[in-house]
Amino acid sequence: IYEAIGRGKHSVVYKGRKKKTITYYAIKSVEKSQKPRVLQEVRTMHALDSRNILKFYAWYETTNHLWLILEYCVGGDLMSLLRQDMRLPESSMHDFGRDLVTALH
Repeated sequence: IYEAIGRGKHSVVYKGRKKKTITYYAIKSVEKSQKPRVLQEVRTMHALDSRNILKFYAWYETTNHLWLILEYCVGGDLMSLLRQDMRLPESSMHDFGRDLVTALH
């Protein structure tokens, strides 16, 4: 596990790497008190299969936390991108819109 790349009210997301590989993952650590919500998230993500939706790989439970192993997206999320740039070119917005519609289809 490397540095934290995101934080929520009950969770922290870290950048991680599978040992002896160059494959990176997003590793989400969630407070165990959130187990019902996390299990619903796991069921939902497990059922989704689209190149435009974050991939879910596995989850683990330890004494104090639940750990979700997710696809690591180098560019970050759309909200972070908008906060950073404040405005995106129209062509980029078209691309995001198309990808969103494709993911929901």
